Amino acid sequence: MPPTSDSPLYERDFYLWTQDQAARLRAMARDNDLDAENLAEEVEALGRSERTAVERNLVQVVAHLLEHAWIDAPDPHTHWRREIVAHQQAAQDSFTPGMRQHLDMARIWRRAYQLANAKFADHSEASLPRHAECPFTLDELLRADFDIEEARTRLHRALGRDTDGA
Repeated sequence: MPPTSDSPLYERDFYLWTQDQAARLRAMARDNDLDAENLAEEVEALGRSERTAVERNLVQVVAHLLEHAWIDAPDPHTHWRREIVAHQQAAQDSFTPGMRQHLDMARIWRRAYQLANAKFADHSEASLPRHAECPFTLDELLRADFDIEEARTRLHRALGRDTDGA
């Protein structure tokens, strides 16, 4: 059963809970033996780790979408689709609303672009155009009904290619 608004914050938004608990630990009286500062840092780090995992999965989603949109060879497309689905679902499963303000789509796009171009260089493929803009929002990448082919079409337009993949 999905968490409801009556559920504890820990169940609704783990990331936000980690940040809240770290602040509460720091606010505790300093005259006891609890290592509040280090404990708070570790709890915060748990939340950052969750957020970083979501960001890495989104970078992989976008990088594989770029590969899928840029390379016309049919063989790798099945692999890229599987990778896109796996990373998109992992990001979706781990995302909590408290992460939203800390996930930067420009940074995700830039990292995915670099990753895709590095792969293209390894295989003597043409690089992506320099100044393409990310055609996706965070919400679009996290949608339960994310459509890979629609995303590929949007990337074709963003990259200056026709929608037939030519």
